[in-house]
Amino acid sequence: MNKFLLGLVLLFATGVQTAVGQPAQRALGIWADEDGQSNIEISQCGGALCGRVVWLREPNNANGQPKTDINNPDATQRGRPLLGLTIISGLQPDDDSQLRGYVYNAEDGKVYDLYLKPKRTTMEVEGCFALILCGSQTWTRVQ
Repeated sequence: MNKFLLGLVLLFATGVQTAVGQPAQRALGIWADEDGQSNIEISQCGGALCGRVVWLREPNNANGQPKTDINNPDATQRGRPLLGLTIISGLQPDDDSQLRGYVYNAEDGKVYDLYLKPKRTTMEVEGCFALILCGSQTWTRVQ
């Protein structure tokens, strides 16, 4: 799943404030992916939550240059660094235990449906294409 997410969230608007005490509040912070390849910070972005890459185990390519978004379908975006890239967007409460949004996969340049089920120190993360092809992993809270 790490390659899916890396190769591939908080509340601001008053209309979503009621979710702060539930999954959205629990999702805030920095999370390590299951493979230990990246850390993602979930934070407020307007009226939803989003997530950006704040640490990469291997931030540079074989030439020693920062890894960039080389697989982006928009050629003008291919030079942007992966470190600092917002890959999770539009996270909103889906029910009392889950957030739903989107994840950008830098491995293939595509956007997938995302479901997060944050707990106290772990978070179940599931990315899906057309709600039938899904991959999942468990992230661990760093901060």
